[in-house]
Amino acid sequence: MKKSDISSKYWLGKISIGYGIGYFEGNVGDNDLHCHHAHQLSFAKNVGQYIQVSDGEHCLFSSGVYIAANTLHYLQPGIYCSIYIDQTHFLADAIHQFLRPNSSMTPLSEDLVAMLRESFIEQHHHFNAFQKLLNYCRGGNFKQPTIREQQLSNYLQLSEQQDLTLKQIAEQFNLSESRFSHWFSENFGISYRSYRKWLRLLKTFQSIDSQTNLTEISHHSHFSDQAHFSRTCKQMFGIQPSLLKFIPSIEQIPMWQPSNPKL
Repeated sequence: MKKSDISSKYWLGKISIGYGIGYFEGNVGDNDLHCHHAHQLSFAKNVGQYIQVSDGEHCLFSSGVYIAANTLHYLQPGIYCSIYIDQTHFLADAIHQFLRPNSSMTPLSEDLVAMLRESFIEQHHHFNAFQKLLNYCRGGNFKQPTIREQQLSNYLQLSEQQDLTLKQIAEQFNLSESRFSHWFSENFGISYRSYRKWLRLLKTFQSIDSQTNLTEISHHSHFSDQAHFSRTCKQMFGIQPSLLKFIPSIEQIPMWQPSNPKL
């Protein structure tokens, strides 16, 4: 199918995904009110243009906006770029410390938007772009992850294909399920169960293309059926998974962690 034949309801552009981070650049198509477990930095792709983000009651009109994790919102269609940072990722703390937002949706400064455009747009590989964002934000107040947090991050990456249960991963850290669950929620702001759902969604997105059988990949990604997958996708991202089927292959961003963790 030619791009000119594709309805504007579809999301068109490119996606990069790494452990806890993601980037979208292109046409934002249909989406409904939704929330997800990632902080989001969205900005207009072109200088002089703006984006519109609404929480259902108020609309924010700006060249760029920070949307805190678990905030209900939707994007008006347009040519945007969006950076996603899971709450479990060390970059999330650096951005929060830098922005110090006083609301769940906060306009970005023009200087930050300019840096984001320069670092992310039209890049073939986005690993360096995320590193530039970290360097821009971290200053002298950057909180290094603890050794346990870094060990968990490493372990989740190595075992992500196994879709580990709470019991399985708690055993790896010699903790009871309740103690690990409490520690995970306290440190990362979400339950481990919700985090597993987030990871499954990201992995499933990597399998979607114009020839995709959504029923097959739903089962392969441990959703009970296609309806379950579609409901979860709409809740987390505000879109039906079929709207992503014209996105080209997804770039894999390599594992990225800061050095010298503290105890």
